[in-house]
Formats: sequence, C-alpha cells, structure tokens
Amino acid sequence: MRLFRAPLAALVILCCGLAACGSDKPAASSGTSGAAATQAGSDATEPAAASGKVDCAGLQDALASMIVNWQVVIGLTNSPTSEWAQFPLGTIAKFGDQLAAIGAALGSDADAAAALSFMSGANDIVQRGLGGDAAAQADLSTYMGADISANVGKQLPISLAYSKAGC
Repeated sequence: MRLFRAPLAALVILCCGLAACGSDKPAASSGTSGAAATQAGSDATEPAAASGKVDCAGLQDALASMIVNWQVVIGLTNSPTSEWAQFPLGTIAKFGDQLAAIGAALGSDADAAAALSFMSGANDIVQRGLGGDAAAQADLSTYMGADISANVGKQLPISLAYSKAGC
C-alpha cells in the first residue's frame, strides 16, 4: 500500500485544486480587454472552442476521472499486467476517451497538449497490457521513467489550461 501514497497524495491535492477552480462564481477580471468581455451573460466566462463553447461541467467531470486514471496508470508500473484488469480504482478502459475529450477542449494550449500526448502514449501501452501483452508492464515502466513526481507534475499544464479556459 505504501507504493500508492505519493500518487494518492498528489491526487488529493489536485482534486482540491480543481474543486476550488470549479466554483460557479464568475472568473475574476484580469484587467485585460478582449472579445470575451463584450459577450453577454454566462458566455463571457466560457471561451469558444472549435465547435463552439467549452462545456465546463463536462470538462470538469472528464478532468476528475482523467486525474484518477492518471494516478492508476502511474501505479500500474508496479503491478503485473495480469492484475491490471482487476485494479479497483478508476475507469482505465475509458482513459483514452477522457484524454481525447480534454485534448479537444484544451489542446490549443501547447503544454497541455504535450502532457496529454505523453499520457496517450502511456494509455496505448496500458491497453496492450489489458489485452494480455505481458511485456506491457516493462514497457510502461520504461516509458514513464523512474521519476514519479515528473509524471504527476505533467498534470499541472492541464490544470493551468483548464483555469485559462475560464471554467
């Protein structure tokens, strides 16, 4: 159980940060003027995406699930692939979909896109492992590297991009 203390602590901290950012209060003014300031109503706090407005509630849900799965993926480096399908936390089968949804909303931020791309590569390895590839654990360990804090830290650009999105 001690193998999951650092990732679990990081998860709790990040969830608290997202919860603090996810209030229904309007975004504070940054003192700059822009197109968003001229919009009326609640549209002023929701930036336009390629297909329209960002669905902040949907994005927040996807982020919360993605963060849990991110921690699970980090922890899978310490578990044999034969145990991955029975892992009691997260929704690892949906991780790729969560990464894609968040990428669609926040992918215009280069740092967030890079972090999401990195974890997409990890997800590809995890999916191989869930499919029975016994080499996936070693591949995932190599891909993720030995520095767990660096992998957890890759969540920060995504959180910052979420904050910038006005949600």
